[in-house]
Amino acid sequence: MARRAGLSVMVGRIAVLGALVLSLSATVLAEDSVPPANPAPGSEIGPTTVEALTSRPLDLSPPPSLVSHAGGERALDAQRVSRSGSRLELQTDGGSVYCDGIVTDPGTNGRVPDAELCDLWQEPYRDRADAAVSIFALNDMYVARFGEPMCLSSAYRTFEEQAALRRKKGAIAAPAGLSNHGWGLAVDFCPETYTGARGDWLWANAATFGWENPEWARKGGSGFYEPWHWEYVAGVQAIAAAGLS
Repeated sequence: MARRAGLSVMVGRIAVLGALVLSLSATVLAEDSVPPANPAPGSEIGPTTVEALTSRPLDLSPPPSLVSHAGGERALDAQRVSRSGSRLELQTDGGSVYCDGIVTDPGTNGRVPDAELCDLWQEPYRDRADAAVSIFALNDMYVARFGEPMCLSSAYRTFEEQAALRRKKGAIAAPAGLSNHGWGLAVDFCPETYTGARGDWLWANAATFGWENPEWARKGGSGFYEPWHWEYVAGVQAIAAAGLS
């Protein structure tokens, strides 16, 4: 009787365990077969952590409020130059040079940083980058017409060079710090370029490229008559507007 009672108890326990297993299996199957509940109106299921980190590239640029307007414009200019390859290859007496025409630091009169200057076609003359690019374009047109480049006798002058010229030439030369040569925005041409048929051509075409013989340097002007002296108008106007001239 004792063995039979023990067997009965064991059979009962097995039956209970079997029922429990069947119950759990049914519950799992029921959950798998029931569709997920719809989210509440207006709510969205967000991405997983992996989706959030891999769905788009990270933007490491600072917010606009932390970027200066001028600095941003310069950065965009630099990007345009590097991406478009818009640096111009210019032919000079010393070989090819590159000039992008972008000015970020005009310096002071007679103290324009070397990085802002570009060689002109005739050594040893240089001008500010924007002025250089524009006058190169004028010179290209001149060469196409006359078969040789415009002859230069002066361009950018340092403060010391302008002071020395003033001592040598007297009043016809502006004091150091007051000439547009000191900003890299002027050139002086040789007589064969600014006189005769070539001079007529210069007068007819220079303005198209932003250059002029200023009114003060013309006959009847407020200064000495200097038909050889030509200036890059946009640069000169910007200097004046900034109160630097």
